[in-house]
Amino acid sequence: MTRAIVSAIIAANLLFLPLKLQAQSTDTKLAALEKLAPAERQHRLLDSAKLEGEALIYANMDVTAMKPLTDGFMKKYPAVKATSVHFSGAAIITRIESESRAGKPFSDVVLSGQLGVLAAIEKGIAARYRSPERETLRDGFKDKDGLWTAYMTNVMVSAYNTRLVKKEELPRSVDDLLKPRWKNKLVMDSQSYVWFGTMMQFLGEENGLRFMKRLNEQNLQHSRGRRLMTQLLAAGEHEIAVETNLNSVLSLSKQGAPLSFAPIQPYFLSPSLMFMSANASHPFAGALFSDYLLSEEGQKIIVTTNRMPAHLKVKSPESQLLEGQDVRMPDIFDIGKRYQAIGNRYREIFPGAR
Repeated sequence: MTRAIVSAIIAANLLFLPLKLQAQSTDTKLAALEKLAPAERQHRLLDSAKLEGEALIYANMDVTAMKPLTDGFMKKYPAVKATSVHFSGAAIITRIESESRAGKPFSDVVLSGQLGVLAAIEKGIAARYRSPERETLRDGFKDKDGLWTAYMTNVMVSAYNTRLVKKEELPRSVDDLLKPRWKNKLVMDSQSYVWFGTMMQFLGEENGLRFMKRLNEQNLQHSRGRRLMTQLLAAGEHEIAVETNLNSVLSLSKQGAPLSFAPIQPYFLSPSLMFMSANASHPFAGALFSDYLLSEEGQKIIVTTNRMPAHLKVKSPESQLLEGQDVRMPDIFDIGKRYQAIGNRYREIFPGAR
């Protein structure tokens, strides 16, 4: 057989390889990688990702935080493009559910801080992918089946304007937020559903509802978007934010904003989840990006964007600051399954959250 014929056969196989791969499910394609030795697995994954050429990522992480991750990935793997599409808040859930119903998913990887995606995952929109990098993560940051992985987390805290609130006045428990001192002085995000679900778990259903109704009687204000809310807090528009992200408080305070967080323990984590789409067009490129995101290199980039990484070996200012404190992970699967019901109850109790 001549060299020209051999080259033609190889070229034809490469041309039709994507079509052959598409005949398999994403689960099947990715599961095959688990049977390979680490070096062979990486070689096979990278070659397949190069053939696909691109990973499309849906993310409700802000653009300034997402760009360093995609840039770092493409610097390491220049033959594979990482394209991210930004969504605000729960809009990412609406998009993936509508695409799933239409049978036309576009994303390869989904990154979401909205725990409502867990309910969507139960409907079969996620592929099982057990990245070897999952072994380096903290306890509670992954499910056993490989359907989702928490790649970073925020810490939910009550924040305050240091010019308007004296240290001796600070609330030291959630019940302290109900004191007359804070009447008309509180602000909360209009979609604090994860915090609401977490507090209901912590306080119990009956006590939790009683607390939330009394909190609403404090005539608190609502603002859409935690970062904007925290900026308004720093500007003196409010005295205390009932719940916001610790990373926003720390980053703004480093810039000179009069902000700090109240010592209300326990502090609860609010993780951001990653999963592979069940019918990904570029499953290997998506898997390669997922591995990078969970790797020590990717997790160090997470730290530079003022987030708390999931990797055991990667430290952040948040994790160091809270070392030795009472920090807990809520039952995120319970919150995720009931996300819509939690949101409905939240809006019932807080009619100003529109």
